[in-house]
Amino acid sequence: MTNVRLCVGEYAHTPYYLNNICINVFSIEEVCYLLALNPFMIDATIMDEKLIDWIENECKIKELADALRPLLKRGSSVSEFVGTILSYVNYCDKEEEELVYETLRSASGLSDMARKKRQADFLLKSGRYEGAISEYEALLSSLEETQSDLKPKIYRNMGYAYARLFMFDVSSKYYKRAFDMTKDPEIAVQYLAAVRLNLSDEKYINFMSEHTFMHEASMELEKKLNDVMGSFEGSQENIMLNALKIYKDEGNVASYYDEIDKVIAGLKEDYLKQALD
Repeated sequence: MTNVRLCVGEYAHTPYYLNNICINVFSIEEVCYLLALNPFMIDATIMDEKLIDWIENECKIKELADALRPLLKRGSSVSEFVGTILSYVNYCDKEEEELVYETLRSASGLSDMARKKRQADFLLKSGRYEGAISEYEALLSSLEETQSDLKPKIYRNMGYAYARLFMFDVSSKYYKRAFDMTKDPEIAVQYLAAVRLNLSDEKYINFMSEHTFMHEASMELEKKLNDVMGSFEGSQENIMLNALKIYKDEGNVASYYDEIDKVIAGLKEDYLKQALD
């Protein structure tokens, strides 16, 4: 959702209060933003005649209000109701809309705890890592002992979120918690990836000498990293790096490093995806 959009309707003088998200909104774009950001927090209470009246009278979007009223009367699904709003405002692209629809459909019948977990997972999947971490932390603080089976899943996802923020030290700690609880070999590889990304080669070798029981996981990690390096040799990024040497040879050092930073940022994303997914 990074493209420039034209605003739809007018800015409301009186806000509408979205109960589930506990916030006032003053425009239809704010409504769409919150619906797209918090789909697992949305339930049938969003389908309210008061919201439709607010859209018509405060935002001056009669056409959208007229489209929503029949949906309310015939008891349509939440996903259809929300989808009508998002489509009319053209707030999301097709891929983002489908993700919201899928989320709303899968949320039907979930318990409150499961809904919160799915909301955090949605934020993680959407690349909103700080928001996901905040949701996971809140979830952990409210888990009962009978729901302890959720903890390793949450720890693993928090490890991933912190890794995507390049906070590998914190990431490795959460991965370790998840691994200690499950002994899952896939989590072991992710844990070692976070450790390896956080340590120098020498310190990582020392670490592995003290954790010989993870030898098989370390071999799997090295295979993944070798695959990354092998694919890089013939990649467009490698070609660009070679071409950028011209900048440096010509004395244009500032442009050289600006472009290098852009390439490296993209490579870091690819590297993380290969190593931690």
